[in-house]
Amino acid sequence: MKGDRLGSIVLALLVTASWGPQRAKPVSGSPERPAAVTAADSTELIAAYARRYRISPALARTIYVQAREVGVEPGLAFGLAATESRFNARAVGRSGERGLLQLKLATARAYDRRVRPEELFHPETNVRLGLLHLKREAEHFDHDWRLGLLAYNMGRGRLQQALARGFVPRTGYATRVLAHLREQPL
Repeated sequence: MKGDRLGSIVLALLVTASWGPQRAKPVSGSPERPAAVTAADSTELIAAYARRYRISPALARTIYVQAREVGVEPGLAFGLAATESRFNARAVGRSGERGLLQLKLATARAYDRRVRPEELFHPETNVRLGLLHLKREAEHFDHDWRLGLLAYNMGRGRLQQALARGFVPRTGYATRVLAHLREQPL
C-alpha cells in the first residue's frame, strides 16, 4: 500500500517534470466548462470556426453546439475533429473507427447502447458521443486534458500501462489537438 502511494507520487512528479503544468490552459474558459457566450457571440464564433477550418456553417454549428452541451471547450472539439478526420464525416480508420471523431462502435456503445454503426457517420451523434468519451477520459485522469486526449487516442489501458512503467507517451497527438485552443477563430 505504502509502495503504491510512493509510486503514484513519483509518477506524478515525473509527469509534472516532463510536461510542466498538467492542465491545458485555453484562451477562454476551460476545456470542461466553456465561458458564457451570448447568442450573437455564438453565431459569430460559429461563422469564424467555419471560415477558419473551411467547413460548412452547419457542420461548425453542430460541433459548437455539441461541445457546449457536453461541457467541452468548442476549440478543443474543433481541434479533435481536425486531428482525427480533417472534418470528414465519412472517414473510416484502419481499425474501423468512424466519422468526425473516429469512434469505434464499442466505444460509442459505452455511451449509447442502441447506436448503430451507420449513425457514427452522422456528425451530431459522432461528436456528442466522442466528446462524452473524451470528457470521461479527462475526468478519469483528474481533469488532465493531455492525458485524457492520450487515453482517447491510444486507449486508457495502454496509457495506464505506459504511465505505470514511468513512461509518458510523446506522440504529439495531444499537443496537436490542444494547439487549436490557443488559436482564436476570429
